[in-house]
Amino acid sequence: MVIEDIGEVIAERTLMKPVRGGEPGIVVVRLGKPRPFPDASGFYSPFEVVGLGDHKIRYAAGVDAFQSLQLAFRMISSLLHQYSREPSVEMFFLEPGDNLGFPE
Repeated sequence: MVIEDIGEVIAERTLMKPVRGGEPGIVVVRLGKPRPFPDASGFYSPFEVVGLGDHKIRYAAGVDAFQSLQLAFRMISSLLHQYSREPSVEMFFLEPGDNLGFPE
């Protein structure tokens, strides 16, 4: 399924992405309100990460809205921590070296 719009944003977090010799950049994580699948049972929670790699709206699917949210948080965490392990990427939420506000 391809999602064109994240819909109603229910949560947003801004991460700092320092740049050597320049103004710090930011990475914005947005989580959309869970929605029922149009042609099936279950729910999906759309999310996007802006400021890292290609901009793409992703989603996590679950049997109900709670499970789709739980899985979205896990997917966001995995995606952010994967990017943060790249040698050229440094990111943090509140202070350098933190867990980005998303436990691994």
